[in-house]
Amino acid sequence: MRKPASVKSLEALGRARLSKSFFMRDMLYSEIANFHGMPNIPDNPDLAVKAGRKLCEELLEPLQDQFGRISVRSAYRSPSVNGFGNENNLSCGRNETN
Repeated sequence: MRKPASVKSLEALGRARLSKSFFMRDMLYSEIANFHGMPNIPDNPDLAVKAGRKLCEELLEPLQDQFGRISVRSAYRSPSVNGFGNENNLSCGRNETN
């Protein structure tokens, strides 16, 4: 999957199932991006889905099995959203360390 160029392909990215309980759309929500009207689209969607699956399978699903339903507040920020958050002291990690 290449970088989504259209609404249709972005919709397909959001519908990518990461595990039995989570979809990529759960990972893409960003309060910073939403509030400031910025796109939060991975530069490499295939890598983002792969990393999301690993996160879900190795951490989120086992936590949910142990403690009950969990909700992901934010799991991915594009470099531009993350950079904006850094420049405006919004408690974001530096792009160089992510």
